[in-house]
Amino acid sequence: MQKAVLFKSQERFSDFKRTLEDHGINCIVLDFSDNEWIDFDYSSIDFVIYYPSFKYSSSYPLALQDVYDNLTHIKSMYPDIGMFPDPKIIPYYNDKYRQYLFLKHNQYPIPETYPLFSMDSVKLADKKLGYPMVIKNRYGAGGGSVYRVNSLKELISFYKLSTFNFVNGFSLNYFFRLLKKRIFYYYLIKQKRMLYPFLSPPLIAQKFIHIDRDLKTVTGNYKVVEAHWRHQAYEEQWKVNIDDGGIGVWGKVPQKAIDLSVKLAKDLNASWLNIDLIPEKDHFLITEFSPVWHHYAYKEKPSFVYKDDYNIEVPLEISLDLEKIIVESFVDKK
Repeated sequence: MQKAVLFKSQERFSDFKRTLEDHGINCIVLDFSDNEWIDFDYSSIDFVIYYPSFKYSSSYPLALQDVYDNLTHIKSMYPDIGMFPDPKIIPYYNDKYRQYLFLKHNQYPIPETYPLFSMDSVKLADKKLGYPMVIKNRYGAGGGSVYRVNSLKELISFYKLSTFNFVNGFSLNYFFRLLKKRIFYYYLIKQKRMLYPFLSPPLIAQKFIHIDRDLKTVTGNYKVVEAHWRHQAYEEQWKVNIDDGGIGVWGKVPQKAIDLSVKLAKDLNASWLNIDLIPEKDHFLITEFSPVWHHYAYKEKPSFVYKDDYNIEVPLEISLDLEKIIVESFVDKK
């Protein structure tokens, strides 16, 4: 009988536990909030699963501390143990700057991008990108901490925020607007924690590309097992994330997007990888990637569209059962 450690998590914990038990796997539950996991002997464990949530907010520099520190430690002590999320991708997880360095160095197609290291790089981005321009915080997920900038003055102001220069009108207005947001008080009152209000250097400046949709792909063992488009819900929407109201559409996926996704997974040596791509003319640009993703269940949301020309080999009833495909990837390897 295979043995697995399942770490407690805010999301998907019960579903993972039930799936492990349904597959006859001896499931040992540990918790990163207890000290027991440190002294635990993992030598007889086949694989470890932890579905992380962002602490405080996705823009917080240590939002994934349990993943960065604890999972990396376990893998270093027990290098043969299987693990989800994929430990080879953990250094890039939720870090747009590290992802940019990898993609740029390996000559992947990406939007024209300039990290904002200094005022010189701010002036370079101003000259090369023009306006509107997209500014991304180094950390963030689901479209959060991504801004559309319309002038050099705004660009400089965001850069100053990232250097903790708060003695200016823009910074004061930024924090004032943050205090007016309903989500700020939801976390403060309901969850008893505050959203992280700062920006982390270097900010990422990117060329603004007008799109009405983007594409998400998921690769498992170096093949695309699921992919869907995210369409605008209304004409003015420029971030098409599902969390921002984008509409999921499961339809035909171009071969170029499939090939690009598989190439990235192989170059990263990633057993599981979630990739965001945007179409531009006859090719695709990679915007970011992650070892963890969220799936709605098949036909869970009535607003989602499922088309007959969907051309990924794995049926959606299987690929959208996230817990099952992850667990069975470890079972199949045994």
